[in-house]
Amino acid sequence: MSGTILVTGGAGFIGAYVTRKLLDEGHRVVVYDLQPDRNVLDLVLPEKNRAHSRLRIEAGEVTDGWRLLDLCKLEHVDAIVHLAAPLTMATIANPPIGIRDICLGTSTIFSVAKAIGARRVVWTSSVAVFGAKSHYTTNALPDDAVQRPPDLYGSCKSLCENLALRAHQLDDLDVVGLRLSIVYGAGRLRGYMSYPSHLMREAAAGDAVHVKYGPQSLHWQYVEEIADMTSVALASSREGTGKTYNAFGDTRSWHDAAAIIKSLRPALRVTVGDEIDPALKNVVEHFSAEGFATDYGYDLRWPLESGIAATLDTYDRINLCVNS
Repeated sequence: MSGTILVTGGAGFIGAYVTRKLLDEGHRVVVYDLQPDRNVLDLVLPEKNRAHSRLRIEAGEVTDGWRLLDLCKLEHVDAIVHLAAPLTMATIANPPIGIRDICLGTSTIFSVAKAIGARRVVWTSSVAVFGAKSHYTTNALPDDAVQRPPDLYGSCKSLCENLALRAHQLDDLDVVGLRLSIVYGAGRLRGYMSYPSHLMREAAAGDAVHVKYGPQSLHWQYVEEIADMTSVALASSREGTGKTYNAFGDTRSWHDAAAIIKSLRPALRVTVGDEIDPALKNVVEHFSAEGFATDYGYDLRWPLESGIAATLDTYDRINLCVNS
């Protein structure tokens, strides 16, 4: 089904890949971003491709409901992908702005979607809604695991998940949430967990790389996996119930990642340390995506081997192997 889709945060890391995916599928896309220029969209869609006849790019605040409403009506938007949100540390550093942009921003998007009669909203939450792994007895947290957010960012996302349920139950809005963990890929420039992407950029540049946290396992999510899941959720005939699903990922150690990088770049010097990242010592590493698999007929498309290979190839192709 083609149509016009509003993508908030569409110039950022995940948003740029989602925007490209939707354009490739024949949709018309309206990117709405606080910083549409000098962002990842410039890398994923170079300047010559940003003049795409089915792409409109607008700068603006996600909390500006009237402007969003006018824009959606003008462009005949029929579905929304909501990705705009400050990063974890930015939210913790400036709580009022974080609460405003995450919580009020998400509420604004749901209100605009209701006002225009949007057929669907797909939005992204975070596994930060869950607590330390010492709180749980299962190895792979299901979608409905008890939420114990350890910080303000997770608390804001937990509230947004409740807002999504409310929007469906009270306003009959078709809403689908995707809960993200550690999203990596070419072009990620910001955020604490941009480290994997930066390391892969160094590998693509031919620089020796040192993987500090060898035994540490992560729930790796390649950015194209999120773009694919977003596309599937948008296109499905299944009604969105306001539920938030754990997104697919591949739980692997940094030892595994280092071995993959070495296999893809045999001449590269790759060393691995034995430390554990203190910030991730008690973080859940495995999340079950069985719910999305069952409801949307989707399975993992980007295991770590494929994601790292694609990341290195993309860095090679767009010549990002320079300091930014």
